[in-house]
Amino acid sequence: MNLLIVDDEMIAVKGMLNGVDWKSCGIDGNIWTAYSAEWALKILNVQQVDLMLCDIEMPGASGLELLRAVREIDKELPCIFLTCHASFEYAQEAISLQCTDYILKPAPYEVIAEKVKKACDDIRQKRKDKVQERYFADAGEENEPPRNAKTPKELVALIEQYIAGHLRESSLLVTDIAEALYLNKDYLNRVFKKEKGVSISQYLISERMKLAAVLLREDGSNVNLVAEKVGYNNYPYFASSFKRFYGCTPSQYQREQG
Repeated sequence: MNLLIVDDEMIAVKGMLNGVDWKSCGIDGNIWTAYSAEWALKILNVQQVDLMLCDIEMPGASGLELLRAVREIDKELPCIFLTCHASFEYAQEAISLQCTDYILKPAPYEVIAEKVKKACDDIRQKRKDKVQERYFADAGEENEPPRNAKTPKELVALIEQYIAGHLRESSLLVTDIAEALYLNKDYLNRVFKKEKGVSISQYLISERMKLAAVLLREDGSNVNLVAEKVGYNNYPYFASSFKRFYGCTPSQYQREQG
């Protein structure tokens, strides 16, 4: 689960980053920070964000204006608002924009953690419900898988979509994908391998290597940063995987393709 924190007060952002145990709240992926609405939109355009924690009062565009812009491209992105003012007008507009929750500043980190955890739990439940609706649609008996269940190709597409959105997470495993889709990992692997000819793990490595190649072709790319951007915290392991895939080291590839 990835989080975006938007607040023009750098001290407040750093305080939340250090004061909240994000993993225990359900934020087990990336945490991005932005100090303006414009900055936040740039992140939202290129990153997979699952939850936004956003201040309302900011110079330039407010948090409400940011969410209004976000709703044009993402109708469902959960957003928890932070505000110093218990304003009825703010609350009313926040509700109209379908914000997830509303926190008055200054708020104890325990309160922020509680709200974030609840939001993460709700997100997971909604995803579970969507998967169940898609793959276990009613076939005469409630929750019974129909004989004409959705095709393996549709399941594979979901797996590929999930991997694309979480490719940079070093901790991403097949079990994480299975958990996100609320399906058995052995079943997922079996279906995926039958359709694609490779296991999910092999596909994940392949996609990471392809992304690494794209990044390495960019002028001035640092090979160590490229490794991190494709989910490898250990550079030697990344270099070894890259060489097995492309037949040369990342540095050699960069020189030859540069």
